[in-house]
Amino acid sequence: MLSTVLLVSHGSRDRRPQLAVDKLAQQLSDRLNVTQGGDSLTDSLVGSAVLELGPTPLSAQIHQFAEYSLSLGIHRVQILPLFLLPGVHVGEDIPTEVELAQKSLGTEIEIYLQPYLGSQRQQLSVLLENAMIGYDVDAWILLSHGSRRAGGNEAIAHLAHKINASVAYWSVAPGMESRVQELLQAGYHRIGILPYFLFSGRTTDAIVDLVANLGDRFPHSQLHLTPPLDHSPHLGDLICTWAESCL
Repeated sequence: MLSTVLLVSHGSRDRRPQLAVDKLAQQLSDRLNVTQGGDSLTDSLVGSAVLELGPTPLSAQIHQFAEYSLSLGIHRVQILPLFLLPGVHVGEDIPTEVELAQKSLGTEIEIYLQPYLGSQRQQLSVLLENAMIGYDVDAWILLSHGSRRAGGNEAIAHLAHKINASVAYWSVAPGMESRVQELLQAGYHRIGILPYFLFSGRTTDAIVDLVANLGDRFPHSQLHLTPPLDHSPHLGDLICTWAESCL
């Protein structure tokens, strides 16, 4: 049965994340219009919504997109959370909003909440390994936002082990500064830093500033910061493959 897809991101006052989501949505829409609808489908099967800082609550955004789907004669909506960590947003907030939307819509259309993007560990590890190519470093740090939710950081530890990197977090310990110091003390002076953030924004800007500051504090170090995941030319293909597996 034909479905529409709603990409749900966190939301930000910075325009860059939404511009990146719009680009991904268009890429996915172009692909699904061919694979799902053939030459007969001209309307987009893909929309986007935000959990926070949106014009309306997420449940209302889902409701509106579901009504659009019904206008196309489609009775299934797949919700794809563009989140990398299984924190409170993924485990509690989004499911609550989806449930509210489904109750308001009744039985005419079905809303399906799919696993979050970060659950695609194998594909994401390949994306990160590609980002590491071309850097002459002795050690890598995988820098994630981090979660205070019980078990929320286990996936990051697993991913870091897979790509042979140390782990640091932006919002919880161990932080990047302490991890850099540990590696320097262990004799690693050329250190690569992989920001495990989906989109460029205020946090990634702050990471750039922190890396520059650490470089000044430790002049014998060489710190190399890679771009966020949205700079990868392969991210769009990953999300398209992920979305198609949910349909």
